[in-house]
Amino acid sequence: MTYATIADLRSTLHLPAASAAAQPAYAAKMLHPIPAADVVDRTGLLVDLTRGKRVLEFGASGPASQRVREGASAYLGVDRTASESVIGFDLDDVTVPDLPAFEAEAIVCGEVLEHLSNPGHFLARLARQYSGVPVVVTVPNAYSEAGRQHALTGVENVNLDHVAWYSHTTLRTLLMRHGYRIASFCWYHGKPFTAEGLIVLAETETAHG
Repeated sequence: MTYATIADLRSTLHLPAASAAAQPAYAAKMLHPIPAADVVDRTGLLVDLTRGKRVLEFGASGPASQRVREGASAYLGVDRTASESVIGFDLDDVTVPDLPAFEAEAIVCGEVLEHLSNPGHFLARLARQYSGVPVVVTVPNAYSEAGRQHALTGVENVNLDHVAWYSHTTLRTLLMRHGYRIASFCWYHGKPFTAEGLIVLAETETAHG
């Protein structure tokens, strides 16, 4: 069966579209307002948030990473493959108890979480080992316009190394489950709600008090 609209799909689930939001239990569990947020230049914001600081970066590759490295007062990168100023490390290896040690003032996780089989394990270790250090997280947006347009043609526009899509709600939930809160967020590349990705500044709950 082909559903022409969301209303059609809801009707088959015995959940009329007009009454969905009016049902408190359904609304509390399923309907989550997205906070207003600006669209920014991803690389520019990463540089602004880390300039002059001691930076630990996970997923340390590409032009944005190079810009962050150039602006940092001290820098250590972590990626799957080692290179200059970058340690080779498998973030999904649950047998290794600790992440690489570094006296960080800011942490960057740029386009990392969607690659991990165990993102919660990584975040829990990060919160424990680097409690009090703010973390800048960027992820692709589950509801991007580009992704939607491709899906309508029966084709997924997704990196074969990705294992998850994130929205504001699912990213917030993942972070909260493992010791973080979202202090602020914005979109990058595109328009609000359907942009290419999200950037959040996350803090450990202990740092927030």
